[in-house]
Amino acid sequence: MDPGVIVGAAGAIAGLVSTVYTARQARKAEQDKEAASERAALRQVEQGAYQRASAFDVDTQARMQAEIARQSEQIRTLQRQAARLTRQITQVGLVPDITEEDEHA
Repeated sequence: MDPGVIVGAAGAIAGLVSTVYTARQARKAEQDKEAASERAALRQVEQGAYQRASAFDVDTQARMQAEIARQSEQIRTLQRQAARLTRQITQVGLVPDITEEDEHA
């Protein structure tokens, strides 16, 4: 065989191998890029869900605190009314009948 043909064939084979390798690496890089893009999109969706859940939680806690404050004020009002009524009953000479259960309530 002619040495020029051998060198040409070797060069063609090397070029073909290089082209195949480059194409595979380009395809792999594109797949990696798509996977990274999908991960970034997923992180963005998860971040949005976390922010919505966090806002809901903060809002729920604020509503619960407001309800606790309202009920605490209502309890204080009822306690003042009960004390006033007890004083009025005592002032007219009646002795309120307080059971042990009432004292612990």
